Amino acid sequence: MNGGLIVRRICALAALAVAGLLSTTARADGLQCNNRLVTSGDTLYQVRSLCGEPDDARHRIEYRTVRVRRSGPCVQENGRPCGSEVEQTVEVVIDEWVYDLGKNRFLKFLYFEQGKLIRVTEGSYGHKDKE
Repeated sequence: MNGGLIVRRICALAALAVAGLLSTTARADGLQCNNRLVTSGDTLYQVRSLCGEPDDARHRIEYRTVRVRRSGPCVQENGRPCGSEVEQTVEVVIDEWVYDLGKNRFLKFLYFEQGKLIRVTEGSYGHKDKE
């Protein structure tokens, strides 16, 4: 083999290794159910239809204060509408689900806001006996 061919093969192997690492990182915030991956942005319905009922589920309402820009009836010299920022309290629906995947796998904690999956984390090993 000539030197150029060896360098190209090494570069190709390095690229494959990096792609493998990136795909592992991308999957860290998801959960695989029935050979499908649920990820951030999926709905409660989508997750339930792929993964089944969670082993534990909690539902709560949280109130958050956000700043909102309200436009006024005039226009400034720069062409932007007049207005002001005001604080507004909004209601956020939070759902927290737990999947126990068995004694040899980690618990998965899924966090939803307004019915959309925002985060998946892992806990300690599960407790259930799985087939």
